[in-house]
Amino acid sequence: MKTNKTRIHRIRTVLFAFFCLSLAGCSPSPGLEKTEQGYLITPGVGIENLSLNDSIQHARTHFSPHFVTKDGYLLLPSKGIDTAYDVNGKIKTIFLYYRLPEYTTFYGKTDKGIGKDSSVEEVYAAYGVPTAESDSVISAFGALPGAQEHSMDYEHQGITFTFWDNRLADIRIFPSR
Repeated sequence: MKTNKTRIHRIRTVLFAFFCLSLAGCSPSPGLEKTEQGYLITPGVGIENLSLNDSIQHARTHFSPHFVTKDGYLLLPSKGIDTAYDVNGKIKTIFLYYRLPEYTTFYGKTDKGIGKDSSVEEVYAAYGVPTAESDSVISAFGALPGAQEHSMDYEHQGITFTFWDNRLADIRIFPSR
């Protein structure tokens, strides 16, 4: 009888210890949480467990082991994410895709609420006048041939928004300049 009580006490102690440890600081870095709306995108920084200047190994260990390395990029179509890295293997740009064919739609919004269903006008309202803006037509070899592409660069904040036919196609995160 004494051994059963001892075992139950030990199990309770271990469970209580795990509970306390989970409360003590096992939360993500401030500003990089995953919210009810998906990942929180922080301009000039990144998303939870995937930040600018992270190593390839860190991205695979802390975000997803399923990244595929190809020609200077880490590809993760199942999450709607790619990254570009430099010669030292450090992430320099994060691409978050909402409408790229053969990619799952990225699940997340910026810290100012911009996400998959946001408009050009909403980006203006949230971020102001862009550092640079451009318009073009996607070529026959692009992801959506013939679509009107509109890009809004906010270099001082480290974020670019690209729209195809007035629908948000992707967000790019890079070091602010």
